[in-house]
Amino acid sequence: MSSEGPNDLGERIAKAKADREARDASKRRADQADAGTISAGSYALRYGAEFVANVFVGGFFGFWIDKFAGSDPWGLLIGGTIGLAAGIRAIMRAYRELNARAQEISQGQGAPTKEDGTEDQ
Repeated sequence: MSSEGPNDLGERIAKAKADREARDASKRRADQADAGTISAGSYALRYGAEFVANVFVGGFFGFWIDKFAGSDPWGLLIGGTIGLAAGIRAIMRAYRELNARAQEISQGQGAPTKEDGTEDQ
């Protein structure tokens, strides 16, 4: 039988709980840091996919307008141009969204804000 008393056991349990809480807290911080990072490849994939999808849809609609209206090159050209403009607009929107998200992460998500969206000083 061990010579440890009840106080030694209580101290060891308290120390083990504190160690476990410290490990859990550091794991939560690491998970939050990983959740906010986006790789460059994911940026490129999103930008490329949005641009190509918009150009394709615009061209597709233009192609079908040509088939039904009989205005062979013009529907495709106009639809492709509209799709190109929509693709550029989608890239600009995605850039603003991702840039705002990066600024939130760099400034800290827990910053107190007023109802109008400005930060408290």
